[in-house]
Amino acid sequence: MAVNVATKSQARLFAQLISTLEPEIKRAFMASVVDLQAGVNWPLLLQRLEAGDIDGAVAALNINAAAWAEYSSAMTAAYARAGASTMAQIQMVGIAPVGVRFDMANPRAERWIRQNVAEKVVGFTNEQIEVARGVIGAGYARGEGPRTIAIELGGRVTNGTRQGGVLGLDNPRAYRLQQVSLGMRTPEGVQSLVIEGRDGKLAMRYKVNPATEKRIIAAYNAGTAVPDDAIDISIRQYRNALLQARAETVSQTEVGAAVMGSKDEAWQQAAESQGLDASAVVKVWQHSRGPGGDARITHIEMNRQSVRGLNTPFVLSDGSVMQYPHDPAGGAKNNIRCGCTCNYSLDRSVGLT
Repeated sequence: MAVNVATKSQARLFAQLISTLEPEIKRAFMASVVDLQAGVNWPLLLQRLEAGDIDGAVAALNINAAAWAEYSSAMTAAYARAGASTMAQIQMVGIAPVGVRFDMANPRAERWIRQNVAEKVVGFTNEQIEVARGVIGAGYARGEGPRTIAIELGGRVTNGTRQGGVLGLDNPRAYRLQQVSLGMRTPEGVQSLVIEGRDGKLAMRYKVNPATEKRIIAAYNAGTAVPDDAIDISIRQYRNALLQARAETVSQTEVGAAVMGSKDEAWQQAAESQGLDASAVVKVWQHSRGPGGDARITHIEMNRQSVRGLNTPFVLSDGSVMQYPHDPAGGAKNNIRCGCTCNYSLDRSVGLT
């Protein structure tokens, strides 16, 4: 006889956690970017750029893991909250008794936090350093002065707040910002940013925010550069749009991983505390299109596919092996902005004769 935490209840809890936690993680990510900007030693940065000292200039940016403290705390709290909520749901159907709590000190839970929060922050940090080096090197190659390069790195103060710059962006987005920023400055650059189809319709080479696209298209039609004052506005708007997009991608991806990772861990802990046979657990993949993303064919194929055994993985048609949707083992191709979930049930008849 199967003891099931109702599918609708599991789906409802997943949706509630996602809708609550995603805004919190996005806010924490954005707060960490503000911390990055606030930590720049501007006098030293300008001094080191003037001296042609790339290492010294990067050091003056003070990019380190501590800048992501608010993000790290929020992600750890999200994992703990989702795990506790899942454990409470398991208790409601009697699979685990009242008093069994989600244990963040469990070695598996600690390992998840280390691998998916602490190491993720190290990745963020290393990428920011790489982005900064790229911007500085490219700036020198174009013959730009120290102040111009510094603004490209950390933005400029507008209305009392520092806006613009590449801090907080990943490599692909930082590259697009740089290409658009440079392209707007000359008629030839503007021409390179616009693609004219055979039907005469104009399209942007890089997706930009609507206001920036309008200015670039106007300059393209006029055969000119974008006016200087419009360039400054466009760079700020485009950078903000890119940063918002990155924050949304991070929050949607990482919250999904935290919720499903802690759900699996809660079942592991419940099974261990009760001496349950892990082979009695049945997992069912539930496909859902992620926010703003195209449905993955491999995930559509997995919809309602089941495996028996708490530690039995799902094997996707492309060869990916995942314990549950959002399992980090699936890599970026399976996890970025994925909306899938997994339902668990317990077959009490296992082991009975």
